[in-house]
Amino acid sequence: MGKKISSRNSSKETKEKNIFNSLAIGTIFAYFITLLVFIIYSLLITYTDVTEKYMQTIIMVTTVVSVLVSGFLSTKNIKSKGLLIGILSGVIYFIILLIVAFCILPTIEFNSKLLTLLMLSICSGGIGGIIGINLK
Repeated sequence: MGKKISSRNSSKETKEKNIFNSLAIGTIFAYFITLLVFIIYSLLITYTDVTEKYMQTIIMVTTVVSVLVSGFLSTKNIKSKGLLIGILSGVIYFIILLIVAFCILPTIEFNSKLLTLLMLSICSGGIGGIIGINLK
């Protein structure tokens, strides 16, 4: 009897570890995409006639694409709970982004743009999670 309980606990720990690893990989890849897009955009601003006029749009689109990919990667090797894990990947992405933003600009305020970014992160992460679960 003791072995069955131990086996279940071990299986649960392995599953939780897989979810954690998948979330970490998805989030790292999302930030790689974000960093790449921001570097390209900053180079365009610096060396061409492109202005900062579209900065907010670039941030929103980059967030949606990055978190969608994060949700997808976080769930592609998991059997269930794609929506939940995808949403979690969006929330993790947003929290890390918020922490970095507060470190760079300590006077940043929680406003409608930040709330929109949070909602976009949650929605695109959830959609990515659903896609990741269903594309097997």
